[in-house]
Amino acid sequence: MARGTMQNPDLVLRSRWIDDASPTGRIELRLMAAPGTSFPASVRLAYTGLTRIPPKTELIGARYLARTANYHELAPLGPLTADDRGLLWQLTIPALSHKPNHCTDGPSSAFLILPDASPLEIVCELLQPDQKLARKLAEQTTIRASTIRPERKASAPTIGMLPLANNCAISDWQACAPVVLCLDEALQAAGEKINALHGRLFDGSLPFTLTAADKTECSISLLAGNENGLPEAGYRLVFSGAQISIAVGKRGLHHALIALAQIWRAARLDPDRFAFPAEGIIEDWPRHYWRGMHLDVSRQFYTAETIKAFLDCLAWHRLNHFHWHLSDDEGWRLESRIYPHLTEIGAWRGHGLALLPQHGSGASRYGGFYSQAQVRDILAHAESLDIEVVPEIDVPGHCHAAMMALPELIDPSAMAGGASVQGYVNNALNPGLGATWLFLEHIFGEVADLFPGRHVHMGGDEVAEQAWIGSRAAGSWARAKGHLDGDGRPDCMKMQAAMLRFVVDQLVAADKKPLAWQEAAKGGGVDPEKVILMAWMNAQSARDLAKEGYQVIMCPGEVYYLDMAQSSNWWEPGLSWAGTSSPEQTYRFDASASLGASKDQLVGIQGGIWSENLTSRARFNHMVFPRLSAIAESAWTASENKHWPSFTARQSLMPALPEDGDIR
Repeated sequence: MARGTMQNPDLVLRSRWIDDASPTGRIELRLMAAPGTSFPASVRLAYTGLTRIPPKTELIGARYLARTANYHELAPLGPLTADDRGLLWQLTIPALSHKPNHCTDGPSSAFLILPDASPLEIVCELLQPDQKLARKLAEQTTIRASTIRPERKASAPTIGMLPLANNCAISDWQACAPVVLCLDEALQAAGEKINALHGRLFDGSLPFTLTAADKTECSISLLAGNENGLPEAGYRLVFSGAQISIAVGKRGLHHALIALAQIWRAARLDPDRFAFPAEGIIEDWPRHYWRGMHLDVSRQFYTAETIKAFLDCLAWHRLNHFHWHLSDDEGWRLESRIYPHLTEIGAWRGHGLALLPQHGSGASRYGGFYSQAQVRDILAHAESLDIEVVPEIDVPGHCHAAMMALPELIDPSAMAGGASVQGYVNNALNPGLGATWLFLEHIFGEVADLFPGRHVHMGGDEVAEQAWIGSRAAGSWARAKGHLDGDGRPDCMKMQAAMLRFVVDQLVAADKKPLAWQEAAKGGGVDPEKVILMAWMNAQSARDLAKEGYQVIMCPGEVYYLDMAQSSNWWEPGLSWAGTSSPEQTYRFDASASLGASKDQLVGIQGGIWSENLTSRARFNHMVFPRLSAIAESAWTASENKHWPSFTARQSLMPALPEDGDIR
């Protein structure tokens, strides 16, 4: 998992973007070293960077050798010797894949490949803006959770819950929060779980005690039955002096106790702003059934313990679906008993390996995977938190790692096909190969057997329009099956749809509800009666899918993708292909309203955490929180009950991942 090779502190790669009035501008690279350091002309520079060098680009001061997605190899024009300033090598990339917008758009890892093929790691600095932009930026600041101005001290007490309750009528408040909340016998097992969750998330005392209450403590009792038709996940808290009664729906007790624990913790932590009710009623239920959060563990690997810690954060936010993105071009993360090479080979990146470095990983072997035993442990943890784990195996595209691990999945003639948006050529499973169909059957069979939840995600996104155009096997298959365009040529979207329909049949036979990204509607699509689609490109795409009869989970990139930068400021990390989204923009987006007349087809909402730029725990927390909290409140709380100024105060109470550990 860990990156083992030490970086050479004397080798530093500095990069600067220069606005030269061309469509993309250019990037200047400077490799710095101790004065007098020298290398022969046969040395090579390898680096990973989201802003790629287009094929056939003529560099200034270097020769372009090769590129795989974001991994580049360049050669000098002659021997290298560092001058008195420490400048070892200067080169310019005059054309780019796209115009950089943020400091994270430049090289994120680098190393020299010496003549004997051994690597020498290089320290990478963030991409700098050109001088004109730098002067403009000097007066700007980045958005951080800590700079969100909290609501001023309230003139009246308020509730420290997040998500906010949908119906809250409090007539009186305790002078101070109780020291402890005493649970009756019927609540003790559930209370122990919430105490354990609180203990993992926060230091200090626990909210609930299992001992009998005395006159100075709050006593909590559970009313039997589903009173007055409470929704399945709903609950009611009735406060009456030192007595609190709870009524719950079938799945409401977990949420009721988390809400009580949040109220108690806020009132004890910040009594000037938050208080504990003495008299009144809170009646609450979730707005959406699907309250999800996605995590990409392929581009960056997260340990099993980190996944469990992240599930704790989701539970405290009352999110109920964890979308686990287990496979992609950059790594295969799920143990397969049928295909062991998927993790023996496909889970690891590095110099000289089948998978080359990407997204900040360097020459050292980097990666990891989850054994089936670890998965079962994570599933048990999620079940205790009332969270369904939704595994995703992304097919037929985004399969570079699987194809590098299993050569039988590759048709060499397909290397002439189109590249994916991430720059991979031939990264889509080939329908013309018999091994492909066996792979789909076996892998999704293993997934269905391992994961007990109702839902399985099968991917279906970002297959290049010309993915199989050079493949003789795929072309023959398409003509035999009639998957052709109007001119009689193989139609890649129809071919993809046929593969996805095959997977749908496998999952439905296993009593699963298939999910897919929105592109699964292309080329004749998958059956709207069988498959739920996730609308990720923008809000309009959800409306389009609803018109085609699909049930939709909304996760539009412009507001719910947490890899998007939080502002247009250069120093704000992240991507911006979907725009930028501040915490307030994320909070104020209303998925139901955006669907209009089709809102009944909305299953729920979900945030997306794609990990290209999440190379440290600090950056993870900066980019994910508090926008995750904003999505959680939107998933639970009706729009008329949301309140941005209140959210700014309450979000500071919410947990993040500990920063004293490795991101992975």
